[in-house]
Amino acid sequence: MGSSLLVYKMRNYFIRDRRLKSIEERSYGRKKFTQILPTAYCKTREGVFKAPVYDISSGGAFIKTSRRFIIGQEIAMKIIFPATMETHLVTGEIARISPNGAGVKFKILYK
Repeated sequence: MGSSLLVYKMRNYFIRDRRLKSIEERSYGRKKFTQILPTAYCKTREGVFKAPVYDISSGGAFIKTSRRFIIGQEIAMKIIFPATMETHLVTGEIARISPNGAGVKFKILYK
C-alpha cells in the first residue's frame, strides 16, 4: 500500500489512517451547549417526549434521545432556553440519526 492513503466514504465521514474526520458542511453556524442544556418538548405521530438539545442553529438542532426515528419523519418541538426562559416553537423533520440522538432540520420557526 506504500505511502498512499486509503480513503473510504462512510455516510458523513472519511476514514483516513483509522481516524474519523467529519466532512459534513453546514449551512448555518451551530451553538453547542455544555452546561445548561435547552429542553425540547417534542411531538411526533408516535407520541410526545422531552429531550435535551445539545446544539442548535437557525437551520436545525441535535436532540439527545433513545427514541427510534426514520429519516424524513416529521417532528414539532417547543424549545425552552433555561438561561433566558426564551421559547421557540418549530416544526421540522429528522435529517440524521445516531446512537446518541437525532438531528432535526427545521422547516418552520414560529416566534
